[in-house]
Amino acid sequence: MPITYTVDNERNVVWVTWQGDVAGEDYRAHLRTMLEDPDALRVGRSLTDLRQANILLSGAELDAIGQAEAVPRLVGRKWKTAVLVNSPHSYGLARQYEMLSESEATDRVFFDYAAALDWLLSDAPT
Repeated sequence: MPITYTVDNERNVVWVTWQGDVAGEDYRAHLRTMLEDPDALRVGRSLTDLRQANILLSGAELDAIGQAEAVPRLVGRKWKTAVLVNSPHSYGLARQYEMLSESEATDRVFFDYAAALDWLLSDAPT
């Protein structure tokens, strides 16, 4: 599976890793699984690492899947995500998604792991 996640109860973070080719159905399946996990929902924040992924979706496609899968599962909740990237292409996709989804979640895009984690842990999910 190209997208995996682990709930870290000690740090109160969901660690999400994208690897290899990631298509729309991969993202859709990931959201369904993670957002039906009561432990992940309790945490409400994630560090999503895109550095090893070849993302085969546009920002608009990411948003459409997020609207269809995440929004209904997050009713009454907020989710905070630090997105870790290592290329201008993935940065652009992540920023586009960030702008489209800002009413449902608080996302920020980072090139630096320490900065991403510091921001994510800076306060409770908003």
